[in-house]
Amino acid sequence: MEIEKNRQMSDDDDVKANLKKFKPKKPKITVPAEFLDNAKSYEDKLMLVKFLSEKEKNRVVLIFKKMISQGIQEAKIKKGLK
Repeated sequence: MEIEKNRQMSDDDDVKANLKKFKPKKPKITVPAEFLDNAKSYEDKLMLVKFLSEKEKNRVVLIFKKMISQGIQEAKIKKGLK
């Protein structure tokens, strides 16, 4: 009984793993190049930032983390020079 249950569980795991392989991936959202090129006014830039932050939350978070860490490193370098 135990062996059959274990075998069935491993078969279920294999099926789930195969399903994950064939599951369609979400299409990556891209920002149209015209948005980036034509955002000249404040309102256009604001609309672009809102669009990006709604659709690409993880990327926006990573960008801010990178900016903050770079700012901290620059501040440390300035303190070391003065």
